[in-house]
Amino acid sequence: MKLRVFAIIIILSLLLFFGFKKVSPHKNKEQSTNIEQLSIIKYIPENNKLLFISNLDSFNIINNNEKDKNRTDKDNFVLIKDSILDYLGIDLGNNKLEDIYNNELIISTFENNKKLKDNILIVFKIKPEKTIDDLLNLPTKIDQIDEIIPINRENKLNFLNYIYRTDDNYIIASSNKKLIKNSINSSKHFQKKKFQYKRELVGLKNEKNILFTNKFLESKFFNNEIFTENNGDNIATTFDFKNKHLILKSYLLNNKKNIDFLTYEKLMNKENSNEENPENLIFCDIKNFDEHLNPLINDFQLSFFEEFNQNNNQNILILNSKKDWLITFEKNNEDQFDLSALKKLKDFNKYTLKQNEDIYSIYSKDILEEKDDVIKELSFENIYSIEAGGLQMISNYLIDDKKLETISKKFFNLKSNKDKSAFLYAKVYIKDETSNKIENFSDLQDLNLLIRNILKISSEETLEIIRQSIPEENPILYREKILKIL
Repeated sequence: MKLRVFAIIIILSLLLFFGFKKVSPHKNKEQSTNIEQLSIIKYIPENNKLLFISNLDSFNIINNNEKDKNRTDKDNFVLIKDSILDYLGIDLGNNKLEDIYNNELIISTFENNKKLKDNILIVFKIKPEKTIDDLLNLPTKIDQIDEIIPINRENKLNFLNYIYRTDDNYIIASSNKKLIKNSINSSKHFQKKKFQYKRELVGLKNEKNILFTNKFLESKFFNNEIFTENNGDNIATTFDFKNKHLILKSYLLNNKKNIDFLTYEKLMNKENSNEENPENLIFCDIKNFDEHLNPLINDFQLSFFEEFNQNNNQNILILNSKKDWLITFEKNNEDQFDLSALKKLKDFNKYTLKQNEDIYSIYSKDILEEKDDVIKELSFENIYSIEAGGLQMISNYLIDDKKLETISKKFFNLKSNKDKSAFLYAKVYIKDETSNKIENFSDLQDLNLLIRNILKISSEETLEIIRQSIPEENPILYREKILKIL
């Protein structure tokens, strides 16, 4: 397993199992420091590949639901917590994590040229009365400050090899001793240098959990060729937990090109003003996006796209809900698409009815077939077409006036987001049975393997938006994933 993936598993495990206790409204406001103001930031060395920053208030999800009194579940949570800590090399003994941890945490990974696995650095704040002894529980007592201590456990695997306690109650632990030294030096020179993610944190200061990487997590729709690594771009992912749903929002940010969090905020406000989305919504430039459609559309839609005239770089809106599906695109008077010529509709009967300026058509086919000396009637699915308001809609159900207005509004709202300078705009929203197939998301597979007897995590909703404009070299790329915790 790649360490990048394993680090993500650790992060998610911490978030899911220990990180979302409901905070009392009477909690001291001084403990709710904005994430950009955390003192722990000074201990982050530069040139990290992955950085997770957290300002969690508690490590206790078990009490989050008072109705959940299942003792076995609680024991299993503790088992997973202890297993993760054991792997890292931490042994709490009789101590409780919530009595030690003091609301600040970073996890970061770094390139390791000598080994295939990356190095990892973990920094977290402990309460003033706690020591390294409370974390390691070794036979020989250790109560040293400002000294890098090796973590040696006989006949045991520990991923963290060194540990250090600062005079301001931060624990720095790493698989590499040099990283701890770099972290200490970073804190000494913090005032003289500019924090690597300072600008990104301005837009995310109210978040409690943020992951920074230079590479998007696995995407089902957009490939990594859209942008390249190590070109000044950062991906910020926020984590939130509401009503047994883990919500991840990812943003491609580029400071040099002024692609920041506020850019996305304006885009999302515009997106949220649209009508409620169906289970599947895809709006895209078909020429640039058709390779990603196959898992999300049915046979008829696939046949349609294979024959559809793509010379005009046509925008397509696809709406799928349960058994209903619909395709919408703008009519091209110079090169009009003739649905009757579609091979899939060969031998279908066509009937057309005009209402004002709108043209309604139905394609139907019923035949008789002889099989084993028995005559049977075969009915094919009806296909409907509507030409209205400069649009043509093709579907497997008859669209009423209200639905027609809603779809038209949705199409032109989405089209308006593709401004004049944009040569690529796409939005993909998926919420159906296919999105819950865990095999589509390898990171979740690894996490579910770890917790398979306790929880099941499934991808309930996925939203991805991309917009590429001239003269920008890099796109605006947003991704949102909602995971259901069962």
